[in-house]
Amino acid sequence: MHQVRCSLRTPRDLREGVLTEDREIWIRHFFYLAIFAGTFHSFQFLASVLLWAGTNSAALLSYGLDAVVSAAAALVLAARIQRDWRNKFVAYGYIAAAAASLYLGASILWLRRWPKTSALGIGVAAISMLVIPIAGSYMKTLAVELRSQALKSAAIFTFANSYLSLVLLIAMLMSYAMNLRWGDPIGALVMFPFIAQKGIQILIEEGKHEYVED
Repeated sequence: MHQVRCSLRTPRDLREGVLTEDREIWIRHFFYLAIFAGTFHSFQFLASVLLWAGTNSAALLSYGLDAVVSAAAALVLAARIQRDWRNKFVAYGYIAAAAASLYLGASILWLRRWPKTSALGIGVAAISMLVIPIAGSYMKTLAVELRSQALKSAAIFTFANSYLSLVLLIAMLMSYAMNLRWGDPIGALVMFPFIAQKGIQILIEEGKHEYVED
């Protein structure tokens, strides 16, 4: 009897079953990537804060604050992959991190209390520039397969963190290799609009549910 029922399945039923199975695999991969992103952003935060404690670097602390908000956003994404991960708490976190970045950079420039140099800060930025684009690109590919605009936005947010890594790398190189100590607070000020834009974009897009066409 079981064999009869199986033989009555149409090619369309078989095709839909394959698509459902593929979708489940894509969702699982996206979940693992979200967990990986959250873990890596947590590493960025811890490394940045530890280095900031010894250097008083505005760029490192600004980078770390963005990273901890990104870690929280990645964990929210992992828990809400089949729903919209964007919410006002994540947005406000980015806006608060942006405000702190502006304050740190401006205050150090005003007081001229230049931070110490850090070779390890260069290492943190370089590793991040290698890892984040790869994870973000794969997340975007999976988001397109799942036809989810919310997941595509999450992938773009992850990929965009590489820009902050580039800013941090340049700031650390200016300070460490070129002995231009003012490059560190300038780096924090350059991070400000990038971080703020992420928070504002989430507030604008919150609640939208669209499909990815390409």
